[in-house]
Amino acid sequence: MNETTFAKAPKILPWLAHKAGIADRRAETLWNAALRHAAQTHAPDTSDCWQAAMDRLQDLIAAESQREDVASFGWRPWARNFADVWTLRMDVLDKIALAPIRTWRILGQRSRTSPMH
Repeated sequence: MNETTFAKAPKILPWLAHKAGIADRRAETLWNAALRHAAQTHAPDTSDCWQAAMDRLQDLIAAESQREDVASFGWRPWARNFADVWTLRMDVLDKIALAPIRTWRILGQRSRTSPMH
């Protein structure tokens, strides 16, 4: 993303675009549309205008995401969930995989240190 285009865009815009599964370019277009809509109803550069723009942006992003889901005949949400599985953090997977090994080590140490009656 180029810095000059996002001079007025919220810093959260790329994150919102990623979470909705839309391109950054499309999110930028939606942001500009939201700004134009907010400027029609509120005084420019006021907190009410920015709040209205953010509210409108969230609505537009939700509609765009839903439109892309419908256009994919229902496969897009499945594909996104599958991609999320592959992007899990490796340290989480490592802890899950090593948990049984650590449990057996702990149980083995306890059985060696406990006195036999």
